[in-house]
Amino acid sequence: MTQVAATVSALLGMPPPAQAKGEPIEDIVSDLKGARRVALLALDAFGTYAWGLWRGEMPFLDSLHTRRSITLRSVMPSITPVNFATMVTGTDLEGHRIETFDHDFACETLFDVVRRAGGQSAGVGLTGFTGTKLLGRHADIDGDGGEPISDDADDGVADKIIEIVEAYQPEFLIAQLGKTDDVFHREGPSSPAVVPMLRETDVRMKKLVEYLQARGYGIVVLADHGQHDIEGAPEGQMKGTHGTDSPKDVLVPCTWIS
Repeated sequence: MTQVAATVSALLGMPPPAQAKGEPIEDIVSDLKGARRVALLALDAFGTYAWGLWRGEMPFLDSLHTRRSITLRSVMPSITPVNFATMVTGTDLEGHRIETFDHDFACETLFDVVRRAGGQSAGVGLTGFTGTKLLGRHADIDGDGGEPISDDADDGVADKIIEIVEAYQPEFLIAQLGKTDDVFHREGPSSPAVVPMLRETDVRMKKLVEYLQARGYGIVVLADHGQHDIEGAPEGQMKGTHGTDSPKDVLVPCTWIS
């Protein structure tokens, strides 16, 4: 995960954030060379464990990963604010000091780098989620995609991304699609009950990728962390969780589209 910020910086022809620890991912930089803008689309909690179980239900994402696919490792703890902060700083918890979405960065971010170069950035997510409470708060454009009232609420995030790009065409955009995490927590990532949400997610990603491609964006699709099932969880209680150093929690799939 520490390589994401340096990769975005390299694509934009800008220096990485000052505390960035990771080097650019050369395959992504090579394939997306020439992109005028960069979008990170992050499916919250969609780790390699869930991807391995349900890949056949997501034909669009499967087509992307068949062409280009790597595995990233989340920093610890494998929770949302920590790892989204790592995506935009290139450093871990010790460096950025983001433990919750209410915290402020203790180091330089991609938002600062882009702003200093005269560009704009956007952070997008559902109301009350890290995408707005942390990323949108520190970006130039805060994209609030609406309340997380249903399993298809990420449609609001997709609509907000399109609205922002139409109005501003920011050089850097990062979006949290958060309902994957919510539904995995509720049902458990291995439950067949998650499949309708994942099918809708696949359709939504196709719409977003095609829209952003047509507007000159290099697109990276990844996740902040994964999830594992809670064995023997009683009915009505949370059935999926994360935060450990288990491969199910820290390994996430990553693909990109030139």
